[in-house]
Amino acid sequence: MYFANPWGLLGLLALPAIVVIHLYHRRYPPLLVAGLHLWGIETHTTTAGRTRERLPITQSLICELLAALVMSLLLADPRWGDVGKVVHLVVVLDNSASMSSRPPGLDENSFRDAAVAELDRRAKQLPRGSVVTLLRTARRPEMLAGPAVPWDEAKPKLDEWRPALPKHDFQPTWDLASQLAAETGELLFLTDVVPDEKVAVPKFMEVVSVGRELENVSISAARWDFNSQTAKGRVFLRLTNHGKRGATVRVAGSVGERTIFQETMALAAGVASPLEVEVPGGLGRLSVTTENIGDGLSLDNRIELIEPKIRTLHVALTLPKESPAMKAVQRALRGIADVSLTNADSAELVIASAQPLPPSRRELAWLGIGPLDPSDEARKSAQDLGGPYILEKQNLLLDGLTLSGVIWGGVQPLKLDVAPIITAGQQPLLSRLNGTRTTAYLLNLDFAKSNLADSPDWPILLSNLIELRRDNLPGLRRWNYRLNEEIRFRLLDDAPATTTENESTDTRPLLLEHRGQKRPLARAPIVEVPPLDEADVYTILDGERPIGEFAVNFFDSEESTLTGLRPGRRDPAEEAASSGFQIDQPLTWMILVGIALIVLAAFADWHVLRPVGRRT
Repeated sequence: MYFANPWGLLGLLALPAIVVIHLYHRRYPPLLVAGLHLWGIETHTTTAGRTRERLPITQSLICELLAALVMSLLLADPRWGDVGKVVHLVVVLDNSASMSSRPPGLDENSFRDAAVAELDRRAKQLPRGSVVTLLRTARRPEMLAGPAVPWDEAKPKLDEWRPALPKHDFQPTWDLASQLAAETGELLFLTDVVPDEKVAVPKFMEVVSVGRELENVSISAARWDFNSQTAKGRVFLRLTNHGKRGATVRVAGSVGERTIFQETMALAAGVASPLEVEVPGGLGRLSVTTENIGDGLSLDNRIELIEPKIRTLHVALTLPKESPAMKAVQRALRGIADVSLTNADSAELVIASAQPLPPSRRELAWLGIGPLDPSDEARKSAQDLGGPYILEKQNLLLDGLTLSGVIWGGVQPLKLDVAPIITAGQQPLLSRLNGTRTTAYLLNLDFAKSNLADSPDWPILLSNLIELRRDNLPGLRRWNYRLNEEIRFRLLDDAPATTTENESTDTRPLLLEHRGQKRPLARAPIVEVPPLDEADVYTILDGERPIGEFAVNFFDSEESTLTGLRPGRRDPAEEAASSGFQIDQPLTWMILVGIALIVLAAFADWHVLRPVGRRT
């Protein structure tokens, strides 16, 4: 038993006050009469005064004591156990993929099922009238049921809890749960491993882990390349054994019921092994699965891959035919796949002489190769530089470049407004033109005086330029991603153009379709798809027209490692012991004042208002 308002027990002070009052009866006034002998025995009646006498056990005394006791208990609000107590239970559900793990055995439940059983047991023990709020962890907290709904209403919502997220931070969901629980609710976190002591969990949150150590083998990485010249593809996989024992894994790739390849691999404990398989072209979509006896997590044993599409880049060469620059460019282009030479009007990339400068067009990319001034006098006065070279390494155009041993010949003064990419001292060697909508690069170089064309850096530089321009072609850049990876693409050329800042010539919605559900995407020249947290195949729709489809797969080695999972419990931190009673109700002060006034009035009635006798 406990008291909701322990200050009310101060009313018990009225009990000794009543006893004292009855011990000291009121003093009767002296009365002078004639013929005292006529009064008989009444002349010996004792008059009460300040002298204590034997306590008279009367009905009045008993009733007064009982009344004072009952009033004090009513003010203190006694409660027995949880009778009459309404609880708000705020539950945080770990939405990580490891919660879907299932120990080997036909009768074994998954960790998710064990957590649901634990929650159901807790909910049935709650007092009548209690309410529940269910939250599941994510990058942004998700409310599964609630806030503050009866358990019968919240329980069916658990069918929507299918944990499958990669590793993520629980703190945002914990913070929301703490706000919902406030100071009177109860916090419960259901997971598969108790957080480390260094992790700052909410002070009054109870943690219950239903996990246990399991073996697991996963597909930790995958890529599908396609060669347009041979019309064949290659699938690259990486399999990782996250367990403590060796495993024999069967890997299979299929399209529908048709098996494309099948391999068996032996993996030692804690080892990752690559697998490369050639597949025919035209498959469109490939399902890859792994099988391993005793595997704890099925989510990372299957992936879907979409066959890459050929993205041919149309390049125009307008350099002088017999120039060293033309020969250097042609030689480098022979080693780059899916490049088609065309005229300047239909090209997506134009490689030309440094003069004249290109027109300003948003859809055009341009590379101008020196000499900047082709006159004999200017070429004779040009400089030949041997470094050191300063490279803007953050620029993707320079990925893989070293310029070791390169002589940069034929460098001329540059007076244009440019953003330098490669410099030697204060002299720009490779730069991007400013003040134009064209993606224009200027190469301050004379191939007749430079050995750049003979170095490995030249084909790398040109290949980087080709791939950067290819990435900006309309349509999807890639077709296979991992969960939470950034997905960006350019709208097709015939997508509706914007006529004004806020008005478009076409109101067709841009949609992301998944399992029959569609969500809108912001229409812009470069479309960004929000990070996706469910592994599956998605389709981009421009109105009713499909733009393309892509696959998102679960690759998270940290979440696939199940050897660190343990059952356990962490009780909430105890509140600091309070010294004495706490004033925790708004009427407490009024109750205290009322008790004090009652006690003072009782003593005043006995002491101040008593009749005073006088002699006559």
